[in-house]
Amino acid sequence: MGHSAKLELFRRLVPLFLAVLGIVGALTFLSPLSGLLCVIAGIGIYCAMPKQKVPTGAVRPKVQPGVLVTDAIGYAIGVPLFCLSLLGAAYGTGSATSLLFLTLLIPASFSVLIFMTAIRQETSWIRFFGNGFEVTQLGLKARVRYTDLSSMRVRQVKLSRGFGWFFATLGSGTRRRIALLGDAEDSKTLIFVSKGGTEFAVSSEMIPDLQRVLIGMDRAGVELPEGISERERKKIRRVRERMYRKPEDPNMEQLDVARIAATVRKYQQRNA
Repeated sequence: MGHSAKLELFRRLVPLFLAVLGIVGALTFLSPLSGLLCVIAGIGIYCAMPKQKVPTGAVRPKVQPGVLVTDAIGYAIGVPLFCLSLLGAAYGTGSATSLLFLTLLIPASFSVLIFMTAIRQETSWIRFFGNGFEVTQLGLKARVRYTDLSSMRVRQVKLSRGFGWFFATLGSGTRRRIALLGDAEDSKTLIFVSKGGTEFAVSSEMIPDLQRVLIGMDRAGVELPEGISERERKKIRRVRERMYRKPEDPNMEQLDVARIAATVRKYQQRNA
């Protein structure tokens, strides 16, 4: 988890703690005014902390619900359950009752997982360049050149209705596989595989100019994925030749050398 993701986690956990402290404290050891001030302080911290800006040209996954709604769901689960657990443990009669209320901490902790989905959405994006791409997930950046890729493949990813937003924002929890998925139920996903074995799964709708990406990969010598017609492959190579002036003829370099040598000889003969 990078620095920006840690700040986003701080933005959510501190207000959660202050809200629980304010509500529980107002009913136990604090005055109602002090409890209200704790809740207001938590809201102020959540709203006042600056957010990291998305770099120019970067694309962030668009999912539903958004970050604010996801955070609201997290607080709607966490605040009541944490308060009930602590108040029940404090006022419960008997150890069995107190233990029963403490078990509410387990579903209450689910709010942290919901916060992590919002944090992943807030601190994850991808930016494409002419020779590669830069992907950021949970504040951790990785720059990958097309020459560092071993292959690319296309896969249809289907997400269950009603849970697509959750899996899209949750992505992947391992460093060997980084996923930036949209909220579409049926999405065509491009999987870039580096020579080190790391996979980068990116929804096609997040790539602003797919043809330019394919041209850059073809220029780097990476095999284009299956599913692209031969006509499209030829088109990509023609555009690549026009953009980078690198014809496909393997003898073109020798012809250029011979042409330059002939020009030099003519120049020498004129000045002899």
